[in-house]
Formats: sequence, C-alpha cells, structure tokens
Amino acid sequence: MASWILGQSPWLHASRVRLRLDYLPPKVWSQARNRLNASLAISTQSPSSIEVEHMPLPRQAPDMSVFEEMTTEYTSAVSQSSSGYTPQTSSSTLVNLIRTGDYAVAESLRKEMVDIKIPIQPHAIYERAARSVLQTKGPKNRGEAFSAWLSLVPTAIEQWSSFKDIRQQLFRGSNYLNISLVMQFGLIMASKGYIAGDAQSQVLSTLARYASPATTERYILQLETVVDRLSKTGHVEVTPEQWASIYSLVIRNQVLAGRGEHALQLARVAATRERQVTDFTFRFLLEHSPDEEFTASIQELRGQTFSNPYSIPDVWDKRTCSHTDTLALASQLRYLRRAIISTNPPTSYYLSDFMNAYHATGRTRALLALRKKAFQHSHKAKSLWVMAEMLYHRSRNEPQLVLVVFAYHFHMIGVPRRTILKMMRLISKRRARLSQRTSIPKHMLNRQYDISEKLWPTPYHTALVWEALVWSTPENDHERMYKYLLAIADSSTSQKPISPPDSKFAPSLLQLPKRTVDAAHFSPFIKVHAKRGRPERAAAVLRDMVSFGLSPGVVQWSIVARGFAEYGDPAVAVSIIERLEEDGGSQVRAGASGDHADRAPSILDIGLYTNVLRGFVLARNLEHAQDIERRIRQRFEYVDGKSKATDDALHLLRNLERQMAS
Repeated sequence: MASWILGQSPWLHASRVRLRLDYLPPKVWSQARNRLNASLAISTQSPSSIEVEHMPLPRQAPDMSVFEEMTTEYTSAVSQSSSGYTPQTSSSTLVNLIRTGDYAVAESLRKEMVDIKIPIQPHAIYERAARSVLQTKGPKNRGEAFSAWLSLVPTAIEQWSSFKDIRQQLFRGSNYLNISLVMQFGLIMASKGYIAGDAQSQVLSTLARYASPATTERYILQLETVVDRLSKTGHVEVTPEQWASIYSLVIRNQVLAGRGEHALQLARVAATRERQVTDFTFRFLLEHSPDEEFTASIQELRGQTFSNPYSIPDVWDKRTCSHTDTLALASQLRYLRRAIISTNPPTSYYLSDFMNAYHATGRTRALLALRKKAFQHSHKAKSLWVMAEMLYHRSRNEPQLVLVVFAYHFHMIGVPRRTILKMMRLISKRRARLSQRTSIPKHMLNRQYDISEKLWPTPYHTALVWEALVWSTPENDHERMYKYLLAIADSSTSQKPISPPDSKFAPSLLQLPKRTVDAAHFSPFIKVHAKRGRPERAAAVLRDMVSFGLSPGVVQWSIVARGFAEYGDPAVAVSIIERLEEDGGSQVRAGASGDHADRAPSILDIGLYTNVLRGFVLARNLEHAQDIERRIRQRFEYVDGKSKATDDALHLLRNLERQMAS
C-alpha cells in the first residue's frame, strides 16, 4: 500500500510544485504570509488546544515494524520525484522560435530583450533569421534587422560558417543588387573574424565593380577599422599577404569595370598605408593601360614598391587549341572539350552553332558534359557558355527564352529589371502553352549543374537582353524603355548612380562600370523605327549615341540608310552612303601615309550596299536601285555568285526591271 501511494502523481511531483511556488511574485508571497500570521493569531483557548497542551509525551520509542524496509521500489520513487523543472531562458526561447520558423514573434522577442538589456547568447541558427529578412520584401528597416540577426552568429573561432544560404540569397536569389546590404554583410563578417575567404572576396569584387570608387574605398577603410579593433583584443590577426590579396583583388576588378584611373589611385592609397600590391596586379594594370602616361605612372609606382614576395601566380591553363571550321561534329566536340577551359576559348557564336548542329541530331549528353565542364572551371567559362545559350535562342527567334537564360544566370544590372520581372511572371502564367510551342532544351537551365551565385553581365549579354525586350514587348512600352537606356548610358558615361527620369525612387549606391552600354544596345530601337516607317526617329537615336561618345557602326548606318531608302527620302539614303565613302577614302589616305597604319578599317562593306539596294527595290525606286548596283560592282568588283544576300537583292532588282518595262 505504501509503495502504491508513493507512486501516485502528487507525491512524485511535490518538489516540482514547490519550485513553482518559488517563482511566485513577491506580492503573492506577502499576501500568503499575512494570511498565515492571521491564522496563528487565533485564540488558543479552545477545548482541543487545551487538551493537546496537556497531553503527555510518549515514554517509549515508536514501533518501527509498521514501516517497510528501504527497497529499490522506494529508491526509484524518490529518484523520480527529485528531478526538478528548469524553466527556459529567453535565449533558448528565441532559438526555439527560429527553429520553428516563427520569425515575426522571434523579431519581437529580440527587440524586447535588447530594450531591457538581456544578453543574447550567440547561435548559428540566427543565420536563418538573417536570411528570412532578405527573403521578406517591403519592410523599411530590413537592413537594420538583417544586421541585428547576423551580428548574433558565433565568431569564426567559435563555430566556422560559409554563410552559403545568405550569400545565395544576397548575390543570387535577389533580382536587385543592394549595395548597402552587401556592405553590411561584409563588415559584420569581418567583425566575426571572416577577413580572408570566399565570402569576403565576393563582397569586395561586387563593390569594386558595381559601387562608386568612393564607396569602395570607404568600405576598405571601415574594414581596416574593424580589423584593427579585433587585433587589439587578440581575436584576429591579418597578415600582410592577406591585405595584399584584398587590395589587389579590388584593383583588378576596378580595371575590369573600366575604372583604370581609380584603380591606379587605389594602388597609391595602398602604398601610403604600407599595404602591398601583388606584382601580378601591376602586370594586369600594364596590360590594360590606355596610354603611355598611364603606363609611366604604373611603372613609377611599381618601382617605388619593393619586390613583392607575395605575388599571386598565374593559374590559367596554358593549353591552346587551333580552330578549324571544317572539323566534323565529333572533331568539334573533341576540340571544345579542350578549348572551353583554355586561354584561347572558342567564340560564343561558334558554340551556338555547335549547339544547333548537335541538338539537331536529337542528342544532348555531350552538351550537358560541356556545360558541366565550363561551369566547374571558371566564371569566364560560365559567362561564355551562357552567352552561347542566349545566342542559340536568338537564332531560333525565341526572345522570351533569351530573357529566361539571362535572369537565371546574371544580376539584372544594366537592364530594365522591372520589365524583365514582369515578362517572367507572364511566362510563368503561360508556362504550359509556352512549353508546347518553345520548350527549353534539356541542356539549357539544367538544375543538376546549378550555380552558387549569379554572374556579372557584360555589354554583350545586356545588348541581347535589350534586343529581346524590344521584340517581345508592346510598342507603347518602347519609349519608356528607351528613356531608361539613356539613363543607364548617362550613368555609365558620367560615373554617377542611375537616376531615371520621373522616378519616385532615390538614386541608389549602384554605379555601373564604364562601357556598360555600346552601340549594339541602341540597334534594336533603330531597327524598330526603321522597319515601321519612322527613319527620322531612327536617325534621332543615332544622334543620341553620338552624344554619349558612341560611334555608330556599319550595322546602325545600314539600318538607317535602308529606312530612308524604303520609307523616307531616298536622297538621304544616298547621302549617307556618299558620306561614308568619303570617310572611308580619308582613312585609306591616312593609312597610306604610314603614321596611322594601325587605324581601324573603313566600316563600309558590301552588306550596307546590299541592304540599301533591297530597300530601294521594295520601295520600287528603280533609278536609285540601279545606282546602288553600279556602286557595288565598281567598288567591290562584284561578280554574281560571291554573296547569296547580294545575289538575292540583285534578283529582286531584275524582277523589278521586268515589271517596270512591261
């Protein structure tokens, strides 16, 4: 019976009940104490109390036979009842909230703990909360919340982390490159001891390319301040080799962004701060030197810097391959396996043609293998392969898939981001119908070879995006898109943050590199105006190009001249050709003098004349069409059969002559 009673719940949890009473507020304890005192103050003159008072004490020892012996049954009951209840602390409650995904309540609790100054123990799970802030759109204090959660992760010494999820969301998962958040991420990592590594290198490279030079230099100063603070406490010690890698990486990326003067200035700043710059970086500056004065400045600075023992070796693969257009498909595949990771890679057009030819056979295994090889080698090889994929879809007249490939692999920089996202939403809504008409081949966007971070687009990639947008959006959107292109060109030329006209958003810290926009970006707008009977507006686009220091090429002149030949004043088309002939003749004479032997050749080619000839034929302007034929045969000594496009235009001219004669 005794064992049964001891095994019941009230006896087992007596200590637990007592602990709960210990945690009652002081007010409750005072009330209980007052009531106890009141009960003790009751009069003791009652009969029962008098009887107890005069009751004699027992004269013999109690009979112990009424109790059982101390057995294991009693021992187990006592051990169970002695286990006390330990309440959760605020930090453990915060961890459990994040573990269950209740981020809103966790954020509220974190703010309360900060307000009443309750310390929060570092924990690696706070990375999840920081990433959830990046995934949440709308809150104005997103940067503050992101910094608060990320600052709670352990240091690199306590528990090392790669921050893979945060980096993927910050650099790859977002469609907008937030420079402010990138800087906060890098500085918090530095405060945790992550000075040299992939994550910090990714931050430095991004800032060097897409932030203003002043912003980049300010970040490096803040980074040095954080490192000095950690060095004084003895937590982190950055070696001269690591500082040399940091400065050299930023300088090289600024050179690639077209900011050679700022890169040289940063090298001078590094010298004044007694920071090393690798000899490889100096050679890189010399290779991209624009003139002799710049070269002399680099040599002088290089001479002032003592011989650097921390030079980074050139790790590029030294294998080279020759290109032969007559190779069979299998031979081309063998060539591409070597060339795609060599210092002499094939062109993106060659890769695109190979994709078309190989995909026509119904096989994709080799393309998947080539894609994997390129993506595992370097960012340069990735960029080349994705450019080929975009050209592949362009050749198949699939502008929407050009946008899909770009948005999947690249940061949306130098392109109308909101317009592309709108197009992507429309594509997702029509995914079933789109897949029936233009399905993505298996070797495109294969999830098996996903990328860890988005790439930096080159002007070649963004030019294809602008072309795809012009031919896949309504015409009433073209004017707005063209104004945004002018804003991007102005930002790239003036090296100021983008500020689109009539924008309700303040200019961001994002600053585009030089040469972000070239003549190919304007070609789609020139072509759409010329094809739809607006040659004057096409000529206006050429004037805008010249205002930004961009020289129209043969493609742009050819489109405008054909527009005037087919829809406008034919005299303007002829005057364009005559002006180009004069400019070409002056270049030839200058080259013959020997002083300008390396001058660029004339932009005139037979394609321009052929395009204008076709325009005159379609406009049924026989006289001017015959004049262009005469120029073709005299200038290029053309005979039938040399060019299919020219032969087709001449065939149309013969038909027009017969129609006009009849």
